[in-house]
Amino acid sequence: MTRERCSTDDELKTAGAGRQVLNDELTVINARLMDRVRELETANEVLDALLVGTEVPVLFVDPRLRVRRWTPATETLLRPGGGEPGCPLADLGWCLEDAGLVDEVALVLAGTPVVPREVRGDGGQWFLRRIRPYHSGTGQIDGAIITWTDITARKLTEAAQAGRDHALSRLTDALPVLISQVDASLCYRFNNAAYARWFGLDPAEIRGRPVVDVLGEEAFALVRPHMEQALAGSVCRFDAWLPYQGAGTRCCQIEYIPDRRDNGTVDGFFVLVIDITERRRNAEEIARLNAENRARAGELRAVFEAAPVGIYIGRDLECRNMDMNRAGAEILRLPEHSNPSLSGPDATALPFRVFHAGRELTTAELPMQVAAREGEPVHDFHEEIHFADGEVRHLIASAAPLRDETGEVGGCVGILADVTRATRAERRYRETLERLKLHVDKSPVASLEWAADTTLLRWSTAAERVFGWSEAEALRGSLRGLGLFPDEAREPFADMVGALVGGLVEHNQALHLNRRKDGETIWCEWHNSVLRDADGRLVSVLSLALDVSGQQALQTSLRRQAEQLTEADRRKDEFLSMLGHELRNPLAPVRNALDRLALGETDQTTLDWALGVIDRQTHHLERLVHDLLDVARITRGAIELKMARQDLGRLVREALEVVEHEARAREHTLALDLPPGAVAVRGDATRLVQVLSNVLHNAVKYTDRAGRIAVGLVADAGVARVTVADDGRGIPPESIPTLFEPFTQGPRSLARVEGGLGLGLTLVKNLVGLHGGSIDLHSDGVGQGTRVTLTFPLDAAPETDVGPGAAAGDDAPGEGRRVLIVDDSPDVVEAASELLRALGHEVSGGASGAEALEAVSRVRPDLILLDIGLPDIDGIEVARRLAERPERRAFRLVAVSGYGVSSLGEEAALFDAHLLKPVGVADLKRLLE
Repeated sequence: MTRERCSTDDELKTAGAGRQVLNDELTVINARLMDRVRELETANEVLDALLVGTEVPVLFVDPRLRVRRWTPATETLLRPGGGEPGCPLADLGWCLEDAGLVDEVALVLAGTPVVPREVRGDGGQWFLRRIRPYHSGTGQIDGAIITWTDITARKLTEAAQAGRDHALSRLTDALPVLISQVDASLCYRFNNAAYARWFGLDPAEIRGRPVVDVLGEEAFALVRPHMEQALAGSVCRFDAWLPYQGAGTRCCQIEYIPDRRDNGTVDGFFVLVIDITERRRNAEEIARLNAENRARAGELRAVFEAAPVGIYIGRDLECRNMDMNRAGAEILRLPEHSNPSLSGPDATALPFRVFHAGRELTTAELPMQVAAREGEPVHDFHEEIHFADGEVRHLIASAAPLRDETGEVGGCVGILADVTRATRAERRYRETLERLKLHVDKSPVASLEWAADTTLLRWSTAAERVFGWSEAEALRGSLRGLGLFPDEAREPFADMVGALVGGLVEHNQALHLNRRKDGETIWCEWHNSVLRDADGRLVSVLSLALDVSGQQALQTSLRRQAEQLTEADRRKDEFLSMLGHELRNPLAPVRNALDRLALGETDQTTLDWALGVIDRQTHHLERLVHDLLDVARITRGAIELKMARQDLGRLVREALEVVEHEARAREHTLALDLPPGAVAVRGDATRLVQVLSNVLHNAVKYTDRAGRIAVGLVADAGVARVTVADDGRGIPPESIPTLFEPFTQGPRSLARVEGGLGLGLTLVKNLVGLHGGSIDLHSDGVGQGTRVTLTFPLDAAPETDVGPGAAAGDDAPGEGRRVLIVDDSPDVVEAASELLRALGHEVSGGASGAEALEAVSRVRPDLILLDIGLPDIDGIEVARRLAERPERRAFRLVAVSGYGVSSLGEEAALFDAHLLKPVGVADLKRLLE
């Protein structure tokens, strides 16, 4: 027993010695581990110092594509406020053109290496961007490191060395010709954009590749002899049909030009290709690809901008310091870069409190603090944010702990989704449904729900109003059975139902002809939408039908108006052609008369002839211009009538005097039948004579030589009727309705023989209408003569002396006057001066407003004829300045212009009278008497 105890003691001593040895070894290992920890800490400090001090931008990204940290140099690549550590990589605001950065980082995190990429900065710098993964202790990818190396100097050097290629690229990209450069090994060294598009490849995919790989074996075999000829130093030009690989057979014009070095050796050749078969298809393909790219970019941009989720990152276990994104700041109504933590140093200044199930949460109960403390995620935690101003927001919170490499929790990430609208919408759901049903029933849009076999499931009150069947009647039948779609609309109806029930579309829209219960047909615009269950089976179809019969009628009216506008445009074109013809006609004899006078040696007969030609044709031109101006004034409502009691019989005689010379020249017989007494009407004498002379002029013009024209006047039943009947050429019945429209005449053969702009009857109709009268035109047809009847209301006022006729006046010259003529046209001043001097007046002239103002004090005129459009000071401003002078009452100021007095507006009061160019001798005499 003692021996066993001694043996046990020895074993214990041996075990104790072993433990001591093991303990010593552990102490040594622990010391080594501590040394290793200190080395790692030193290395980490060195690494931190290196990252802080390095001038190379470096950025660390975690597996969820969030920024862990960056070096200070990285901030030079970000726009001010472009982001901060902790935010998603996609949210950073770069000063770089690097659209594929996020996608390539995602590839690296997934284990797929990516090649370094050269990116360009907004300031023109160039960087070589590399993305490499870094691994955790277990060998898993724990994030990615992005570095940017400034290669601006290298790029500039490359640009200098490759200047010829860049210049060639800029030049050739601007050309529609396909251009490339091939080296002696028959590999591409350069190609322009058109060349790449032609083959449907990226330019980078072509450069460096053998020509045969791009063209294909068959096309390469056909062009290789020409390429070898170019490599031998000869320019080669040829046309050929070439079966290009992937591009189809193309007909091309090709030119190979040797590329010689300075020493004369051929280093390759340039290729010029003109595709004469596929240009349009290539352009359409490029446009389609660009549209797809823009659509994808728009979709991505919409996804990012529409995200309503707030993201918060706590950097410590207590979540005292938090960062948040823009959406998170908006949810909490805080500045974007503030600390939103309720356990942080600024908690007392935060303008909100957090509630759950009606109870305010303590800091320890908040989801992020719970997740960080317990190391477990929190999902779908409903909370309410109460703001100081009384606003309440409903949120769904989720949180998850953030762990370091050792698995220890070092912080937390939280997500807040603002569901305030959804919560409030849910509360109002039932009453909203009720209101919606009321609105649907009261709206003009018929709402009906039907099954796959068109059996009606719902029929709104509006449907009853639109289609006539009551809800009870409709729900006993179907769309087919009610007869909503007449026979002519059954095929479109079947197509609509087939597309919806067959699953070809989920919703469609169509215009259908429908029959009401009372048999009336109406046009309805149908909007249909399909409802399916979770298995994709059709539950029902909702149709909204709107009665658009009024719109359809409006569209028909608009089409009719468009046709009328087209016809008006056609008549306008004809009128412009007619106007050119009518203006040239009188100018030709005037030009001939002037040329004859210029030849000299003219006797009195020749002089009288020339003056007569010029006078007649000038009056003809005046009449054309006056007709145009009158139509314009009537159209604008700017024509002014000087209404007075008139003797219509006397005005008829004056109108006959206007056309008497022309009638005698044509040997017409004029038969006049007027009552012995005065026929009193109320009107403007000048305009009434214009109406009567227009009608008489047409009768004279469209009656063959030696014809008969009868003019009669009768007063009966409160109206006066003037009848002008001729036995002339007559009018086709179908032309009569359009003769009163502007620029419209009878058959062209007649109109062009006699001339005219087609404005006469338009003026007559409008002027007669302004006098309260009417016009009637009748003809039995071509060759049957024409009868025009003008009807005017008799003047019912007490009988007084009727006003003078339109031509009343005294042509006797008055005593000599001093006249000042101001016009920027020397010819106008000279011609008017000669005329006035011949009438015995003293005349001075001026060409500008300044000259007119200076001449008034010097000449002391009795009359000033002032042009409105002057080069320095317009005539209105001259009149305004003269009105301020004391001598203004000593002379008459007359405005002279090519526009009516209405164009002067309120400034017309500055003038004593207004004359329309050209001013005739009668007008001048009237002013000077």
